[in-house]
Amino acid sequence: MKNMKKMIIAEKPSLAMEIVKALGKMEKRNGYYENSEYIVSFAFGHLLVLQDVDDYFDREKTRWVLYELPFIPEKFKFKIRDDDGVRKQYELLENLIIRPDVEMIINCGDADREGEVIINNIIYRVFSSNKIKKPVGRLWLKSINLEEIKASIMRIKDISETDSLYKEGLARTYLDWLYGINLTRYITLKAGDFLPVGRVLTPIVKRVYDRRQEIENFIPEKYTEIDCTIKKDSEEFKATVKNSRFSDMNDTELISKTIDALNSSDSVVTDKQVKAVEKKPKKLFSLTTLQNQMVKSFKLTLEDTLKAAQGLYEKGLITYPRTNTEYLHSSEAQDVKNLVEKYTAKGYEIKFKNTKALFDDSKVESHSALLPTIKNANIDSLGKNEREVYQTILNRFLANFTSEKTLVEETRITISTLADGRDYIVELKGNSIKKEGFYKYEKPDSKEKLLPQFAINEIVDTEFKAGQKETSPPKLLTMVDMNNYLKNPFKEEIKELKNSPSETEDISDESEESSEEDDKDYAQMLRGIEIGTVATRDNIISNAVKYGYITEKKTVLDVTEKGTYLVQALEQLHIDMSKEKTVETSIILKDIYRKEILVSEALTRTAQYFREIIGQKTSLTRMKKSGVKTKFSGENQKEIIGKCPKCGRNIYENSKSYYCEGYREDPECRFSLWKEDRFFISRGTTVTKPMAKCLIEGKVIALRGLTDKDGKKYGMLVKIKNVEGNYVNFDMQLEE
Repeated sequence: MKNMKKMIIAEKPSLAMEIVKALGKMEKRNGYYENSEYIVSFAFGHLLVLQDVDDYFDREKTRWVLYELPFIPEKFKFKIRDDDGVRKQYELLENLIIRPDVEMIINCGDADREGEVIINNIIYRVFSSNKIKKPVGRLWLKSINLEEIKASIMRIKDISETDSLYKEGLARTYLDWLYGINLTRYITLKAGDFLPVGRVLTPIVKRVYDRRQEIENFIPEKYTEIDCTIKKDSEEFKATVKNSRFSDMNDTELISKTIDALNSSDSVVTDKQVKAVEKKPKKLFSLTTLQNQMVKSFKLTLEDTLKAAQGLYEKGLITYPRTNTEYLHSSEAQDVKNLVEKYTAKGYEIKFKNTKALFDDSKVESHSALLPTIKNANIDSLGKNEREVYQTILNRFLANFTSEKTLVEETRITISTLADGRDYIVELKGNSIKKEGFYKYEKPDSKEKLLPQFAINEIVDTEFKAGQKETSPPKLLTMVDMNNYLKNPFKEEIKELKNSPSETEDISDESEESSEEDDKDYAQMLRGIEIGTVATRDNIISNAVKYGYITEKKTVLDVTEKGTYLVQALEQLHIDMSKEKTVETSIILKDIYRKEILVSEALTRTAQYFREIIGQKTSLTRMKKSGVKTKFSGENQKEIIGKCPKCGRNIYENSKSYYCEGYREDPECRFSLWKEDRFFISRGTTVTKPMAKCLIEGKVIALRGLTDKDGKKYGMLVKIKNVEGNYVNFDMQLEE
């Protein structure tokens, strides 16, 4: 009797190879590995994809039409991706799964909801088409190294333990398909040009658009403040006098008088505070905060950082990178302790700490914060990006477990100048490092400003001047701003309610937060109040750039004319693609994960939303406000030939005519000026673009060099007389 075997399906060939190494001696077959206990094979990511609309009708690709919308399948169906290699690998996996000696199938997709869907879909499709059923397990890997793989194989989970994750993943796949298919087709048909729309894509474009609008609508306010230069020990320090703002530009006489009074008075040190402050390291990295750090430190894109982190994970050098938390789970305490001991043995001054700032189960969903693994890294063998990402993760780990306290001496000097019976205050602040602590591994963000020695009652050399200033508009969003916004889209509103710093002050996840604020942030994230996921955001931002909706230059984002048109077109069609609507769907996905609602209920809600949107009587017209002057076709702009003499809409050119865009609108307009109009063809010519522009504007054009039936040359002046129905009538006059 044959030995019964377990079959492990990895998400990628590289992961399959690591599993093979961990299992020991295995024979290589064509597309898989085998020994007496296990078979190991792999997918290439998504082998199965959702069917297209045409597939459900069992037809060839057809033109999009409004009457088929909204399209909501009664049952979603997957198909094998259209690729010879994919089809071959699927057939191989199917033959292995149905083998009589295979008693159990083990899903070893990446340890997230996408990995759950990729492999489970293959397994369940094979079961269904072959009418079989076998036990299914889950190999869940926090990191890819031999020790972790061996340990995880000994604790294979039943697939039911991750069923909620699978259902959440399926729901996300279905909902994103519904949004993309229905809304992309709807707005494209209304606009007459291809405009991709997505559940997460559009809020990203709108966010960039909104910032551009804030900048363009900003009205600067001029004002004057009194600036002060302090000279001490051959050094100069500049500061602004507190509460010295003059908004009325006509106060020049008062300002001049105040400055004269200040410069003729003594400036005295009235207060000096020096205190030692213990600094805490920044939290361990989530993928979001790692990406932000790499943008700031190395100008790496979000996509490059994720790619490098994924490469390090597949080499077994870091833990799973697609994590949304900066905390560790208590169950990992011993593994972390072993890691600390490894680096202590290497001479690093660190020690194990089991504190709430590091280990907090309430803030860990699927994966803990990023850490290096126990595996030794050959730094020289890594690419530049991988090397920088690995060192950054390692340094953050060392900083959090450093054994020495980090002490900084903070100095605050208050200088007072009495003038016109009022005290004018200037403050100087500076720090000096007394105990380096974690700064050995992570340097401060900026150089600490050291102050010279000041004494109480000391008279200081000061000079006061009027500073002419102007309020600044908001800055364009950066990749870091966008990443933080997607992680917590309502954080700004909360800060504004508390009169906190404005967004223009570069708020980031790396700033220090109170424990209460941190708890609230994680409570929101675990509830689903986010846009996209850490694993998808970089790709969606890249898509927004690829579609021509936004630009990205040196990590700064701006909206394009096409992006402006998209946002305003969505508003005209009453399509709610705001952050609130997107977060509503994210919360639904988390509710599915927590088994609070069914996938079918989520689909029913979404279908109703599409019926309401597409059932409205709406038309899409050109929006004056944005300054958009062209329609878009794919990636290219169409030239506007003129305004329709019949309805006033835009006229465009195709191969046969100059036509009105209103042919798709309600009410429709069928005006066309044919290039081979019989009036012109009978006179031996066609309507060129310059001729069409003049005629459409109501101008007269001259046709010269025409020949009558007797062979005599003549000229003619022509203009449009009127438009009756769908026909154009011309008025003509012979030239003298």
